[in-house]
Amino acid sequence: MASLAIWMTTLTICLAAIILSAAAGQPTIHTAVAALIGLCIAGMAVGENWQQRKSQTNENVVAATTARHMGLVWIWGALSLFVTYFFILAWKEWLVFTGAFAVVGILCLLFAATLDRDERAGRSDATILNLAKYLSIGQLIGMGLAMVGLILDGKFPVTVKETVGWQDWAANNIFFFGALSIAIITANALYTKSKRKALTTVIA
Repeated sequence: MASLAIWMTTLTICLAAIILSAAAGQPTIHTAVAALIGLCIAGMAVGENWQQRKSQTNENVVAATTARHMGLVWIWGALSLFVTYFFILAWKEWLVFTGAFAVVGILCLLFAATLDRDERAGRSDATILNLAKYLSIGQLIGMGLAMVGLILDGKFPVTVKETVGWQDWAANNIFFFGALSIAIITANALYTKSKRKALTTVIA
Protein backbone atom coordinates (compact mmCIF):
# COMPACT_ATOMS: atom_id res chain seq x y z
CA MET A 1 0.00 0.00 0.00
CA ALA A 2 2.85 2.38 0.85
CA SER A 3 4.52 1.57 -2.47
CA LEU A 4 1.30 2.35 -4.36
CA ALA A 5 0.98 5.67 -2.53
CA ILE A 6 4.55 6.60 -3.49
CA TRP A 7 3.90 5.75 -7.13
CA MET A 8 0.66 7.74 -7.25
CA THR A 9 2.28 10.72 -5.55
CA THR A 10 5.20 10.64 -7.96
CA LEU A 11 2.90 10.44 -10.98
CA THR A 12 0.73 13.30 -9.68
CA ILE A 13 3.72 15.59 -9.07
CA CYS A 14 5.19 14.81 -12.51
CA LEU A 15 1.86 15.40 -14.22
CA ALA A 16 1.23 18.69 -12.41
CA ALA A 17 4.72 19.99 -13.18
CA ILE A 18 4.53 19.29 -16.92
CA ILE A 19 1.00 20.75 -17.20
CA LEU A 20 1.86 23.97 -15.38
CA SER A 21 4.96 24.51 -17.50
CA ALA A 22 2.94 23.94 -20.69
CA ALA A 23 0.26 26.38 -19.51
CA ALA A 24 2.97 28.98 -18.95
CA GLY A 25 3.77 28.80 -22.66
CA GLN A 26 7.51 28.80 -22.03
CA PRO A 27 9.31 26.12 -24.10
CA THR A 28 12.56 26.54 -22.18
CA ILE A 29 10.88 25.98 -18.82
CA HIS A 30 8.85 23.09 -20.23
CA THR A 31 12.02 21.48 -21.59
CA ALA A 32 13.75 21.79 -18.23
CA VAL A 33 10.75 20.33 -16.39
CA ALA A 34 10.39 17.43 -18.84
CA ALA A 35 14.11 16.70 -18.55
CA LEU A 36 13.96 16.76 -14.76
CA ILE A 37 10.95 14.44 -14.66
CA GLY A 38 12.44 11.97 -17.15
CA LEU A 39 15.78 11.84 -15.36
CA CYS A 40 14.17 11.57 -11.91
CA ILE A 41 12.06 8.56 -12.93
CA ALA A 42 15.10 6.98 -14.57
CA GLY A 43 17.14 7.68 -11.43
CA MET A 44 14.50 6.00 -9.27
CA ALA A 45 14.52 2.96 -11.53
CA VAL A 46 18.31 2.68 -11.67
CA GLY A 47 18.65 3.11 -7.91
CA GLU A 48 16.05 0.46 -7.13
CA ASN A 49 17.52 -1.90 -9.72
CA TRP A 50 21.02 -1.65 -8.25
CA GLN A 51 19.66 -2.12 -4.74
CA GLN A 52 17.82 -5.26 -5.83
CA ARG A 53 20.90 -6.63 -7.56
CA LYS A 54 22.99 -5.92 -4.49
CA SER A 55 20.55 -7.82 -2.27
CA GLN A 56 20.33 -10.63 -4.88
CA THR A 57 16.60 -10.20 -5.36
CA ASN A 58 14.80 -12.84 -7.41
CA GLU A 59 14.86 -12.20 -11.17
CA ASN A 60 11.05 -12.09 -11.37
CA VAL A 61 10.93 -9.20 -8.90
CA VAL A 62 13.73 -7.29 -10.64
CA ALA A 63 12.08 -7.64 -14.05
CA ALA A 64 8.69 -6.64 -12.60
CA THR A 65 10.18 -3.51 -11.05
CA THR A 66 11.81 -2.54 -14.33
CA ALA A 67 8.53 -3.06 -16.21
CA ARG A 68 6.65 -0.92 -13.68
CA HIS A 69 9.09 1.95 -14.06
CA MET A 70 8.76 1.77 -17.83
CA GLY A 71 4.99 1.71 -17.39
CA LEU A 72 5.21 4.80 -15.19
CA VAL A 73 7.01 6.70 -17.97
CA TRP A 74 4.46 5.67 -20.62
CA ILE A 75 1.47 6.48 -18.39
CA TRP A 76 2.99 9.84 -17.42
CA GLY A 77 3.42 10.59 -21.11
CA ALA A 78 -0.15 9.59 -21.94
CA LEU A 79 -1.69 11.64 -19.13
CA SER A 80 0.54 14.63 -19.89
CA LEU A 81 -0.44 14.59 -23.57
CA PHE A 82 -4.12 14.20 -22.73
CA VAL A 83 -4.35 17.08 -20.28
CA THR A 84 -2.01 19.34 -22.27
CA TYR A 85 -3.87 18.99 -25.56
CA PHE A 86 -7.40 18.55 -24.26
CA PHE A 87 -7.28 21.68 -22.08
CA ILE A 88 -4.29 23.86 -22.96
CA LEU A 89 -2.65 23.59 -26.38
CA ALA A 90 -3.82 22.46 -29.83
CA TRP A 91 -2.32 19.66 -31.91
CA LYS A 92 -4.31 17.50 -34.30
CA GLU A 93 -2.39 14.27 -33.73
CA TRP A 94 -2.38 14.24 -29.93
CA LEU A 95 -5.11 11.64 -29.48
CA VAL A 96 -3.31 8.96 -31.51
CA PHE A 97 -0.13 9.28 -29.48
CA THR A 98 -2.03 9.50 -26.20
CA GLY A 99 -3.83 6.25 -26.94
CA ALA A 100 -0.63 4.50 -28.03
CA PHE A 101 1.22 5.62 -24.90
CA ALA A 102 -1.64 4.50 -22.66
CA VAL A 103 -1.78 1.05 -24.28
CA VAL A 104 1.97 0.46 -23.97
CA GLY A 105 1.94 1.72 -20.37
CA ILE A 106 -0.90 -0.62 -19.42
CA LEU A 107 0.86 -3.55 -21.12
CA CYS A 108 4.01 -2.83 -19.10
CA LEU A 109 2.03 -2.78 -15.86
CA LEU A 110 0.18 -6.00 -16.77
CA PHE A 111 3.50 -7.65 -17.59
CA ALA A 112 4.86 -6.56 -14.20
CA ALA A 113 1.74 -7.97 -12.51
CA THR A 114 2.29 -11.31 -14.28
CA LEU A 115 5.87 -11.49 -13.01
CA ASP A 116 4.73 -10.61 -9.49
CA ARG A 117 2.09 -13.33 -9.63
CA ASP A 118 4.71 -15.89 -10.70
CA GLU A 119 6.93 -14.81 -7.83
CA ARG A 120 4.14 -15.20 -5.28
CA ALA A 121 3.38 -18.66 -6.68
CA GLY A 122 7.03 -19.64 -6.45
CA ARG A 123 7.36 -20.00 -10.23
CA SER A 124 10.17 -18.79 -12.47
CA ASP A 125 9.22 -18.95 -16.15
CA ALA A 126 12.33 -18.70 -18.34
CA THR A 127 10.17 -17.83 -21.36
CA ILE A 128 8.63 -14.82 -19.61
CA LEU A 129 12.03 -13.64 -18.38
CA ASN A 130 13.51 -13.97 -21.88
CA LEU A 131 10.54 -12.03 -23.21
CA ALA A 132 11.27 -9.29 -20.69
CA LYS A 133 14.86 -9.17 -21.91
CA TYR A 134 13.91 -8.88 -25.57
CA LEU A 135 11.24 -6.30 -24.83
CA SER A 136 13.87 -4.24 -23.03
CA ILE A 137 16.24 -4.53 -26.00
CA GLY A 138 13.42 -3.55 -28.37
CA GLN A 139 12.46 -0.53 -26.31
CA LEU A 140 16.09 0.57 -25.97
CA ILE A 141 16.57 0.49 -29.75
CA GLY A 142 13.20 2.12 -30.36
CA MET A 143 13.83 4.95 -27.92
CA GLY A 144 17.26 5.61 -29.38
CA LEU A 145 15.79 5.85 -32.87
CA ALA A 146 12.99 8.10 -31.60
CA MET A 147 15.42 10.58 -30.04
CA VAL A 148 17.63 10.66 -33.13
CA GLY A 149 14.55 11.10 -35.31
CA LEU A 150 13.30 14.06 -33.28
CA ILE A 151 16.69 15.76 -33.57
CA LEU A 152 17.08 15.09 -37.31
CA ASP A 153 13.52 16.31 -38.00
CA GLY A 154 14.26 19.57 -36.21
CA LYS A 155 11.65 18.87 -33.54
CA PHE A 156 14.18 18.92 -30.71
CA PRO A 157 15.30 21.28 -29.27
CA VAL A 158 11.70 22.45 -29.46
CA THR A 159 10.45 25.55 -31.21
CA VAL A 160 7.00 27.12 -31.00
CA LYS A 161 5.22 27.13 -34.37
CA GLU A 162 2.82 29.87 -35.37
CA THR A 163 0.56 27.40 -37.19
CA VAL A 164 -2.83 27.20 -35.48
CA GLY A 165 -3.63 23.68 -34.34
CA TRP A 166 -0.03 22.50 -34.55
CA GLN A 167 1.49 23.35 -31.17
CA ASP A 168 3.45 20.12 -30.95
CA TRP A 169 6.41 21.56 -29.07
CA ALA A 170 5.17 20.30 -25.68
CA ALA A 171 4.57 16.83 -27.11
CA ASN A 172 8.08 16.75 -28.57
CA ASN A 173 9.55 17.45 -25.13
CA ILE A 174 7.47 14.64 -23.65
CA PHE A 175 8.51 12.32 -26.48
CA PHE A 176 12.22 13.09 -26.19
CA PHE A 177 12.64 12.93 -22.44
CA GLY A 178 10.23 10.04 -22.06
CA ALA A 179 12.33 8.15 -24.61
CA LEU A 180 15.53 9.14 -22.80
CA SER A 181 14.12 7.94 -19.49
CA ILE A 182 13.07 4.56 -20.89
CA ALA A 183 16.42 4.20 -22.69
CA ILE A 184 18.28 4.73 -19.40
CA ILE A 185 16.00 2.32 -17.52
CA THR A 186 16.32 -0.44 -20.10
CA ALA A 187 20.07 0.03 -20.68
CA ASN A 188 20.73 -0.19 -16.96
CA ALA A 189 18.49 -3.24 -16.54
CA LEU A 190 20.23 -5.06 -19.38
CA TYR A 191 23.66 -4.12 -18.02
CA THR A 192 23.02 -5.28 -14.46
CA LYS A 193 21.40 -8.48 -15.73
CA SER A 194 24.41 -9.31 -17.89
CA LYS A 195 26.75 -8.41 -15.03
CA ARG A 196 24.88 -10.74 -12.67
CA LYS A 197 24.89 -13.52 -15.25
CA ALA A 198 28.64 -13.13 -15.80
CA LEU A 199 29.28 -13.21 -12.04
CA THR A 200 27.13 -16.31 -11.66
CA THR A 201 29.06 -18.02 -14.45
CA VAL A 202 32.42 -17.21 -12.84
CA ILE A 203 31.29 -18.50 -9.45
CA ALA A 204 29.91 -21.68 -11.00
